[in-house]
Amino acid sequence: MIRAVAIDDEPKALSIIRNHASKTTVIELVKTFNNPFEALNFLNANEVDLIFLDINMPKLSGFDLLGKLDRQPLVVITSAYAEYGVKSYAFEVVDYLLKPFELEQFTGALDKVVGRLTQSNGHKSILLRDGYEQVVIQTAEINYVKSDGNYLDVFLETKKLSPRMTFSDLLNLLPEAHFVRVHNSYVVNLSKVEKLQTGSLQLGGQIIPVSNSYKSFFETKIKS
Repeated sequence: MIRAVAIDDEPKALSIIRNHASKTTVIELVKTFNNPFEALNFLNANEVDLIFLDINMPKLSGFDLLGKLDRQPLVVITSAYAEYGVKSYAFEVVDYLLKPFELEQFTGALDKVVGRLTQSNGHKSILLRDGYEQVVIQTAEINYVKSDGNYLDVFLETKKLSPRMTFSDLLNLLPEAHFVRVHNSYVVNLSKVEKLQTGSLQLGGQIIPVSNSYKSFFETKIKS
């Protein structure tokens, strides 16, 4: 769960963020602030993963606040003014949401946040959209992935997810050291392979085909 705070001098803006956050399963909005000085004190005393941050606030701007932090978490800017966009990226913000923003834009920003966290934690966890729900899973829980045309299935130990994303996008999220493509339609978790057979492998009680074009690379990976 991503621990987040929201900082904005407008109560309505904070209410919108709280409402959007309540409709996702990936973040815990631990606190909201309409006073940037109180937020600064909290952030320098408590560790969070993400800040939703307004820029144009009285006495202490969002940029000034970032400059005073002992440690900067990931940042998503929430501003009514587009002109701060260029300057914001000097602070390596993850995304810039222009008010008013809808739930779809909010969850899109969260996708980017999870992607950034995934890179920093060695791809140990990823965010997948299953239907209308966003789910954070540990990559170690994945047995294999199957692509069937426009459909994608991710098979875990106890359930199956059908995320709305392309096969190649999912492959980019998985750690290369632990996952390998064995067929145009299959990627497997090397640690879950139970048995090798001619032209196939056994994993989680399932028989997965291994095509000739991927066989050599797969055998090299499984032996390393």
